[in-house]
Amino acid sequence: MAPDIAAKRARLSASAKLAVFCLCYAGLAAYLFPGTYFAALGTSRLLLLYLLLPFLILIGLTVAAIISRPQAPASWLRHKLVSRGAGATSTLGIFILCLAAFTAYKHEFSQMVPFFADQFLARIDADLHFGDPWKWARAVPIPNVADRALYILYSQLWFIVLATVVVVAAWLDDASKRLRYFLSLISTAVVLGVIVRLAASSAGPIFYDRLFDPGMFEDLVRSLKASDAGPDTLVITDYLYSSYTAHKASIGTGISAMPSFHVAIVVLNALFLSSLNRWVGAAAWVYAGVILFGSVYFGWHYAIDGYFSIIAIMIIWRCCRVSNPRSS
Repeated sequence: MAPDIAAKRARLSASAKLAVFCLCYAGLAAYLFPGTYFAALGTSRLLLLYLLLPFLILIGLTVAAIISRPQAPASWLRHKLVSRGAGATSTLGIFILCLAAFTAYKHEFSQMVPFFADQFLARIDADLHFGDPWKWARAVPIPNVADRALYILYSQLWFIVLATVVVVAAWLDDASKRLRYFLSLISTAVVLGVIVRLAASSAGPIFYDRLFDPGMFEDLVRSLKASDAGPDTLVITDYLYSSYTAHKASIGTGISAMPSFHVAIVVLNALFLSSLNRWVGAAAWVYAGVILFGSVYFGWHYAIDGYFSIIAIMIIWRCCRVSNPRSS
C-alpha cells in the first residue's frame, strides 16, 4: 500500500510541476507579447474550439463507454468522469493557453528575427536530393481529387487531429503515458518552437519569392496555381504574409519553416498512439508520412525541415520516458 501511495504522490507531483511549467510558458508569452497573446487567445478558431470541445468529449466518451463496457456503458462513463473529469478539464484548459502562447511566440519571432537561413537550407536541400525536393514531390502523378484530399489532410485536418489526440491523452487513465505525451508536447513547443526556430529562422520555399529571389521558386508557385488545391494554399500564404507585414496576430499566424511543426506533431502523435494501440498507431504513421510529403509538395517546407523534426521528436520522446507505468 505504501509504495502505491508514494508512486501516486510522485505522479501527482510530476503532473503539478508540468502544469506549472506550461503555465509559465503561457504566462511569459502573455507578459512579453500581451497584444499578440490575447489576440490569439480570443481568435474565432479558438472560440470555436471552446464551444466544440465539450460536445466532442461527450461524444467520444459515449462511444468509448459503449466499446469498453457494452453491458454497462453508463457505469463506465460515470467512473471516467469521476476519475479524470477535473484533471482532463484542467489539462485541456492549459493546452488552450499554451496554444495561444505558441502562436504569440511564432508570430513575434517572425517580426524580431530576420529569415537568415533560407538560402543555406535551400542549397542543402537541393544538394541532398540532387535537385529541389518539391520538384520530385510534384512530379508524382496525383489526380485533382488526391491533390484536394492532400490539401484537406495537411491544411484543414491537422489541427483537428492534434486537438483529438490531446483530448484522448487528457482522458487517459494511464498516468505515465499521459504525462509522457504532454511532457513531450511542451518540450517540442520549447525546443523546436523557440530554440530551433530562433537558431534557424527561415520562411520556406513558398515565401521565397516575396522575401528573397522572385525567380528561384517561380516554378513552384506556377505549379501551385495550376493545381486543384494550390490556389487555396496560396490564399493561406497571402493571409500569413499579410499578417506578417501588418503585424496582426491570429491563431496559427507567424511564418516559420525550420523546423516543421506540422511534421513534429504528427510524429509525436504517432509515437503516442502506437503506445496505446498498434492499428491506430499504424494509421497515425501513415498520416505522418502524408504530412511530410505535403509539407514539401505544397512548398511550405524544405524537406530537411521535416527530417530534422522527425529526429528531434524521436529524441524528445525517448528523453521524456516516465518511470513507473502503473495507471492512476
